[in-house]
Amino acid sequence: MWSYYGSKCKIAKHYPKPKHDLIIEPFAGAAWYSVLHRKKNVLLNEKYSIIFNIWEWLVKSATSDLLLTNKDYFVGQNISGVDLHEAHKDLIGFCINRGSTAPKSIVQKWSCQVAAKPDWASTTSYQLERIANWLDEIKHWQVQFGDYRNLPDVEATWFIDPPYQFGGEHYLVNDVDYSELADWCKSRKGQVIVCENTKAKWLPFRPLIEITGQRVKTVEAIWVNEQNTA
Repeated sequence: MWSYYGSKCKIAKHYPKPKHDLIIEPFAGAAWYSVLHRKKNVLLNEKYSIIFNIWEWLVKSATSDLLLTNKDYFVGQNISGVDLHEAHKDLIGFCINRGSTAPKSIVQKWSCQVAAKPDWASTTSYQLERIANWLDEIKHWQVQFGDYRNLPDVEATWFIDPPYQFGGEHYLVNDVDYSELADWCKSRKGQVIVCENTKAKWLPFRPLIEITGQRVKTVEAIWVNEQNTA
């Protein structure tokens, strides 16, 4: 829903559409797949407390007016002293420095509203306006804190986007046993979609789409279970 390292903002539409009314994301992050299909019932699980707190605040407490009245920031501004709920401030902290693994305090120049591109999707103002516009559509979501293994094994569309085997070390919470995760993914009930890049070998992934990052091009990969092909 906001800019975050490894998020699926640009490519969520390329994954299979959900076949179930319930979507579960065991590694929520910015949850762009669920955002794309936000009118579904959604259960987000997150082990990184800062991300969990942002989602809990958005679902349970945030209002569109509150987001819209705190959306404009200038280059070099330090937001650490801004008098806002901590989760709200952390959300802004991701928006002011896109693609980060943790919220920042200093506003970067590419995150500010600019006259030449007032609706540029990467600006802080645009991101917060977009979240405000979508907010009422996610108030029925549920958010859970903890390890993915604690999730109920229920019939659902499982969108599993863990820290990648190669690249996931940049996350602040990245302790994954990939052999164990592979078995867990294969045992889920319902539709299972697993995200990785083509370097990973813990499941028989196939290429999905090439994406261009800030420094390199990578090929996103996918593994799906039999229900996706039925």
